[in-house]
Amino acid sequence: MITPWSSVLSLNLASEGGVGDAHYSILHGLFLLLGPLAEWVPRPEKQPDLLLNTLFVFVTILVLVTILIRTFKRIPEGSIQTLFEMAVEGLTGFFVNIVGERGRKYIPFFASFFIYIWFMNMLGIIPGFQSPTADLNTTLGFALISVVAAHLIGLREIGIKAYLWHFWGEPKWMGVLMCPLHIIGEFAKVVSLSIRLFGNVFGEEMILLVLAGLSPVLLIGALEVPYLPLQVPMLMFAVFSGTIQAMIFSVLSAVYVAQFLDHGHGDEEH
Repeated sequence: MITPWSSVLSLNLASEGGVGDAHYSILHGLFLLLGPLAEWVPRPEKQPDLLLNTLFVFVTILVLVTILIRTFKRIPEGSIQTLFEMAVEGLTGFFVNIVGERGRKYIPFFASFFIYIWFMNMLGIIPGFQSPTADLNTTLGFALISVVAAHLIGLREIGIKAYLWHFWGEPKWMGVLMCPLHIIGEFAKVVSLSIRLFGNVFGEEMILLVLAGLSPVLLIGALEVPYLPLQVPMLMFAVFSGTIQAMIFSVLSAVYVAQFLDHGHGDEEH
């Protein structure tokens, strides 16, 4: 017998009460281990396990980096270290083309954005887990960090005078009109960064859920065995799209910093 609904979607809707209610991950059971401390853990309405999934990504990256570093030699002897160094050099060269030599020291900041967001995007592909970036709380936090960091770096690199002239704009006599627009534009950056990343990742997860639910299965006794997983092509696209979204976020963060550095450099030349 063939049914158009997979057990994954059926169990999900039955346990959660519908698509619009809270969505739980397999990490939800960790709240039982926390005991009374679980009451102090923030739980967003739509994704109560947001903090647990975020910490899971952080710990995973920390463990992987620790294991890799311990196996590295001064002179590369394995393919893993060679690939790792090639990736670091590639990211460094890529971001140097955006921020210039003056911003080279800030490249680890942009690269960390890319790596952290990429792992978060990929977590949602694994059954039972959730992408923290599919929640607006996460992407809004990242956007605030990105924009605020750009302003702090600008103040540090070009000084308070050039920083204020950056908002006043050119020509100087138009500053009264341009300054409010520039300030509004900084708030728009936060909205743009957060909504773009959230919308793409959340949309992918919803499509994967729907396609998984539409995948036909065979009923063998009490078991439902999927024989045509319709979500597999979308999984491939999710890997590609998640990588692109992580790169876009980190590139835009670098561009915001480069705008301040270029402004200061232009003032020096003038």
